[in-house]
Amino acid sequence: MYHMKQYNIDPAILLESMSESVLITDTQLEDPGPYIIYVNPAFEKMTGWSREEIIGKSPRILQGPKTNFEIFNDLEKRLIKGESWKGRTINYRKNGTQFHMEWSITPVRDVNGDIYQYLAVQKEVTHSVLTELQLQKAIEIDKQRLLEIQKSNEELSNLLAKQNKTLSLFMKYVPMSVIQKTMSEDGVSINDGEKLDAALLFCDIRGFTAIADRLTPDRVVRMLNLYYSKMSEVIDKYNGVVNEFVGDEIFVAFGAPLPILDPELSAVNCAIAMIEGLSELNEVLKKEFNTELVVGIGINYGTVIAGNLGSEYKLKYSITGSPVITAKRIESLTANLPNSILISQSVFDKVHTHVSTKPWGKVNIKGQDEQINVFHVLGR
Repeated sequence: MYHMKQYNIDPAILLESMSESVLITDTQLEDPGPYIIYVNPAFEKMTGWSREEIIGKSPRILQGPKTNFEIFNDLEKRLIKGESWKGRTINYRKNGTQFHMEWSITPVRDVNGDIYQYLAVQKEVTHSVLTELQLQKAIEIDKQRLLEIQKSNEELSNLLAKQNKTLSLFMKYVPMSVIQKTMSEDGVSINDGEKLDAALLFCDIRGFTAIADRLTPDRVVRMLNLYYSKMSEVIDKYNGVVNEFVGDEIFVAFGAPLPILDPELSAVNCAIAMIEGLSELNEVLKKEFNTELVVGIGINYGTVIAGNLGSEYKLKYSITGSPVITAKRIESLTANLPNSILISQSVFDKVHTHVSTKPWGKVNIKGQDEQINVFHVLGR
């Protein structure tokens, strides 16, 4: 039978040889205690305090400005109950430098089971804490980057959605040939202008401000969308290009940005069809809004400058020149003529054999020395 050899174990030698810091205090937990009655060499090395200097003092001597005192809230309660306690916070060495310490405190009982000392085993974890902080910082940075990526993806998705919506709307109002022309002009600056012969049509709703004042904003938008949708269908049918919607006004070009056959006749036929289409639309508007729209249309023909105007951030296809101003001026003459169409001499010369007209008279155009002849279109 094997007999285990008896060994003598000296607790004092064990404490002295431990690589982890150890201190022992009495049981005086109320301030200013407890008091240190023993520290081992590992404690001296970690804190810079010698046992001669530290014995008789409170462990609070290791605390400082950045010590987290909240962790001690349950310390006294647990120790009095005979339970162990663990914690981690910043402590301070004798020379004032701070370090992160993790320690556990365990009650020491005598042969009668009474608590007569507290033993604290301490471990410096500064490196681990700093590593954890760096890891946490890296995680936060990664989270932030992920959020930024997600935000960028959302913005890109929204941008693509807007671009698709814009392209969809653009394709509704502009012939596909216009898009193809822009896309196919290799080597030509998108900002280059060109001279084009085009018929220009302005259509304005009469008295729209009074109508809009008695409607809610969403009802105004609803009415305008119905109106624009109907007019755009007609304009597209006659190869017109909506250059601009300005409030309740529509500016249409026939022959720009792409030339078309007989732009003057297309413009006049389109204007007649717009009046006819408005009559159909008014049946809907009378039921839904208890109102009808009245328009005036002016048409002119001439050589204009067409091109993309703006900056590298925003471009707009624009048509400029005196023929545009003249067309707008002619449209303004319809103020007292409900659902009427007035045309210039240049348009009349090309369409008088196709439509019924009567002379309106000569008018002055701002910026021009000579008066121009204007004609009233009566129908096909």
